[in-house]
Formats: sequence, C-alpha cells, structure tokens
Amino acid sequence: MVDEVDGGAVERLEAGVVRAWAHASHAALAGTRERIDAVNVFPVPDADTGTNVLLTVAGGVEALDAEPAVAGEGVQDVARVFARGAMRSARGNSGVIVSQYLTGFAHALPAHPDGADVARSLRAAARAARGAMQEPQEGTVLTLADTVARSAATAADAGADLETMLGSVVADARMALVEISAEHPVLRAARVLDAGACALLVVLDALARVVAGEEPAEGDSLAWLPSPPTHPWPEEPAGGAFEVMLLVSSVGVDLDVPLHTAMAALGDSVAVVGGEGTWHVHVHTDDPAAAIAAAGVGRREQVLVRLVAAAHASSVQADADRCGVVVCTRSPELAAWYASAGAVTVVRCPEVPISVRHLQRAVTDTGASRVAVLPGDAVGDDELAGLVATHPHVEPLDARDELRVAVAALALATAADAGPAAAQQALGRLRSVQLDAPATALAVRDAVDLLLVSASGPVESLTVLVRDPGQALDGLTDYLAEHHPGVEPTVVGPTGRGPAVQIGLD
Repeated sequence: MVDEVDGGAVERLEAGVVRAWAHASHAALAGTRERIDAVNVFPVPDADTGTNVLLTVAGGVEALDAEPAVAGEGVQDVARVFARGAMRSARGNSGVIVSQYLTGFAHALPAHPDGADVARSLRAAARAARGAMQEPQEGTVLTLADTVARSAATAADAGADLETMLGSVVADARMALVEISAEHPVLRAARVLDAGACALLVVLDALARVVAGEEPAEGDSLAWLPSPPTHPWPEEPAGGAFEVMLLVSSVGVDLDVPLHTAMAALGDSVAVVGGEGTWHVHVHTDDPAAAIAAAGVGRREQVLVRLVAAAHASSVQADADRCGVVVCTRSPELAAWYASAGAVTVVRCPEVPISVRHLQRAVTDTGASRVAVLPGDAVGDDELAGLVATHPHVEPLDARDELRVAVAALALATAADAGPAAAQQALGRLRSVQLDAPATALAVRDAVDLLLVSASGPVESLTVLVRDPGQALDGLTDYLAEHHPGVEPTVVGPTGRGPAVQIGLD
C-alpha cells in the first residue's frame, strides 16, 4: 500500500506514510507469520506469536480503513487510530506489547516529525512497551525495543535523516537479534530467537521500507533467519492454566496501576496496555473468575477466556475437520469450565453487552474453519444474525440457557469429529428440571429418579448445574451407583446465578 505515499523516500513522517506503514506491516506479518510461530517458545510454547501480532496489527489496519484519509489529516491522529485499533484487537503477550509500542510511538509524535523526532518516538515506544509488563523479561522483544531506541538516538545525533536513521535501526536490530535472544535462558536452551522480537523487527522493517519508497518485502521477509531447531522445545513454564483478556474503560480515572496490581496477585504473563480511558488486560491465571472480578474497577467488555495450552487463533492451518466452539455466558464462574472443554469463552459482564465485534474476535480466535456458537442468554438475536452475515461458516446452536450451553459444550468436547451435529442431537434429546432454593439432597435425588425412570432410551448424559458450591449434591454419585448403575453425573458449577440446581438428561 505504498501508493499512498509519493514516489521516492520521504523526509518527514506524515499521515499517508503511517497509513502505508500499517498496511505494509500487515502484509509483511502475513508473510512471516508461520516462521515467527515456529520459534515461539516463551512465555508459553504455543506457536502463535506471529499469528497474534498479525491479528493485532490487522485490528489497527481495520481501524484506519474505517476512517478514510482526508486532506490535511494529522500524523498524530492517524498514528493514534492505528495504535488504538491494535490495542483493542491485541492477542497474547506479544500482541499486547506491540500494541503498546505503537501507542507509545503515536503519542510521542509531533506534528511533522523528522528523523530526530521519530528517534525520540521510538524511545517513547520502548518505554511504553516495557511499562506494559508486570515483570519485564530481558532477552525478549522489550530488549530489542531498547536496542532500537539506542540505535535510533545514535543515528539521529549523528545527523542522519529519517530514511538513513530507520535503515540503520533495522540493520542494527537484525545484527543484535541473536545476541539479545541468548540473554534469555529459555530461548538460549531452545536455541531460537525471541518470537516477539522477530515480529517487532518485521513491523519496523516495514516502516523503513515505506519511508525509503520501497515496495514491501515479498513473501517471508525473515527468510534470512536460521531455521528453528528440530529438537523438542523446553517444557512449558509453570503458570496459570487459562488466558484471560478483556477491555476495561473508565472516564477520568487512571486504571493502569490498579489493574497491574490486581492481575499480578492472580497470575503471570501480566500485561496492561492502553490509555485514553481504555485498557487491554492480559493475564495467565488458574482463576479466570477472580481476574474478571478484579477488573471490575471499570467498565468491562470483550472478556475472553481460553486454555493457555489450547491452539490459538489460526496458529496452525485451519483444519477442515475441526469444529471450533465459542461459548457465551453471563457466569464468570463457568468460564474456566467452558475453556477446559475446548471453547473460546466470551463472558458478558453487566456493564457492556456482547457485540458482533466481540463475537467476531472469538470466532477468529478458535482458528477453525467452522465454528459452533453457543449463545446462552448472553447474546441477542441481532448480534447472532450480524455474526452469521459476516461469517457464514458459523453455526449458532439452540442453546439459550446455561444448562443447554453446558450440555452442548460437553457433546462438542466428547464427539469432536461429529461437530455441531452431536450437540444438536444432545439438545434434541434433552429433558430437564430445575429446583429453586432450598434444594435438598432428597429433592435432587427425586428429580433425578423422575428423569431416569421416564427415559425412553439409553441415557447418554446426566448434567447437573449448581448455583452455589456443594449445594444439595452430597451422596448423589453413590446414590446413582446403587440405584441407577452406569449413570455418572457431570457436575457443573458453581454458576453463581440462576436456579439453585438444574438437571438435564439426554
């Protein structure tokens, strides 16, 4: 997209250059995604850093494209739109860091930045990226950002123009990449480069090419890198089992420190980025519900939970035989259970409803070529229709309450090859009863007896949802073993909402 810039090199960074840079970065990341994914071993070896940064930058490009270029637009405004779109679309640690890097860069730009101004903005970008992390790690993208800032300052102090300065920065970053990565023990043991640093280098290389008036690099612009090793990656480091990402907004209150502090007490890989009233929060935790609650210091939206060890958005080529699952729920307490069943879980908080955009992000994050959506009572019909209009491979299922969502999620998890058909069959067979408080153990057993006695065929599954911990389920498993051999309940909860007990038989 360098056609937005007049031919030849440019002396100052203007709005059209930033627009061209955004598109060039997206194209370059698309060409290098697989190579970056292949070297991703830290902080979690889940082979998705290239994909995450690609999707992050794609969000920035979409934000820019939604605001067409106008005569006289300011470079700061365009850069901030790009950064804000990236921040709202950020995926994973590396995506969050790159989005904050872009934010710091954008906010430091003057009206008509020359080489020295851009060098100072690169320094601001490095500081912003480092500030996003609760526990900054050396030998990673953060170290590369610092190296870039020093190189830019050296070139600018020597009187280099914008093109020369950026060319020098990229060359120095390439030379330093191996040495930087060797500073980190996990990367050194695996003999690989830091994936996040590789992604940032691709973005900076795209900027240098646009400023120099060159065409974006075709194909894999990281082809000069050594191939990743063939020996096994290091074991996954200890940490939270679930990835929680959400947006938090507030007017007139800086939530950066409170959010950092709260998330650090709940997990690791903590990153909080943003500004202008909106922050993107990322944490790996064993207690997603606690993380979601801790973010309640502001308006919460786009709350997504998934297993850290699960395949992330498009980190592998979409498998035509794999059905992705998106679960929508009003119960933060159930987010971990749904994520453990393999779903990308979207949690509706009271402050902001789930939008089409939130659903689109969750569908993308499944990385699957076909996706079943279980809306529960958390999503409206209009939002589902809007999702299907833009994603025809998506199939919403008839699961409009928490019990039906749980039953369908179980069916999809246990009969993955059958996809939505298995869930639809389970929902078609489902018969249920609910008990309000106080629900005694005797009442639960009587309700189970009634359902099982009236069953017309073999029992596939008995699902029990409970609102509060341990409510009225004492001895249920033993009772079933004695009176209904072969029937084992799947207990889901606590839900924290709804009826005291819901029992479903299919």
